[in-house]
Amino acid sequence: MNEKAISAVWLVKTDLTNLNSGVGGAQLVDVKKYKRDGADYPYVSGQAMRYYLKQAIRRAIDTKDCCVPDSKGEGCGNIKDCILCDLFGFMKPEEKVGAFRRTSPIKMSPAMGLLPLQDNLTLDFLTRTKEQESGKLEADIVNVELGVNIYKAGFAIDLVKVGGEEEIDFKAQRSKGIQYFIEEGGRKSRIKIALEALKNLADYSKQARLLTDFTPEILLIGLQDRYNHILQKALELKASTKEINTERLDQVLTELKGEKIYAGILSGAINNEKELKEVLEKHTIPIMTPTEAIDRVIHEVS
Repeated sequence: MNEKAISAVWLVKTDLTNLNSGVGGAQLVDVKKYKRDGADYPYVSGQAMRYYLKQAIRRAIDTKDCCVPDSKGEGCGNIKDCILCDLFGFMKPEEKVGAFRRTSPIKMSPAMGLLPLQDNLTLDFLTRTKEQESGKLEADIVNVELGVNIYKAGFAIDLVKVGGEEEIDFKAQRSKGIQYFIEEGGRKSRIKIALEALKNLADYSKQARLLTDFTPEILLIGLQDRYNHILQKALELKASTKEINTERLDQVLTELKGEKIYAGILSGAINNEKELKEVLEKHTIPIMTPTEAIDRVIHEVS
């Protein structure tokens, strides 16, 4: 593989949901929030996003190809035989060494809600039944914050690091380059599995009652000759609107001139879809559905 990275950024519009709870209280299940310009917005933590992707990968592979973390949450640390430890990294304690640490080749951003909560939030009631010592059943009513929103999320793979680890000559204070534990075909297979997982994100919290889909609706995904996160800046909404800032998009795509970028669009997520397509066409970026865009990159990796 000559490319150094795969990068993706996407927007997704949700129905009423609570994808990632905050601190809350005894009778409140809230949404995680961040504050911007004095207003509260929802977000889904990067840790939760990594969990969703990891679970999508786990569903797609054979049980022998990945470990199950132990009671301390530690994986096996076997890069050669464990797809999840390879792609998501780990920190594994070792006697007389301290810890063997692997930086994750996969990077996931938090999913940032782009519409203020004050206009897009409601409270629902959740009844929890518990048994008292007397044997009688008691019902607690819990308030659950639910909201509709448009979220922005990001994903990147450091392709050079998949299946290998940098070897250091500490005495000479020099790098010996990446030592690969699997052949190139196996590395490509793991990259394709991670990309397939983007099409099948499903294991969010509280889905027994909410059934949310969080897969991309407006997607930019590309193979890059340079490792960077510039593409993450491409999709922003104009303040207090459901319109993409196409001027900013134009500038970011100019910065990435020469990279292989594909666009996926499902109609109805934003209000200025026509202007969005005009900017993409200006930069000769192929427009298709999000699934087709991911498949194009999978084909490029093959």
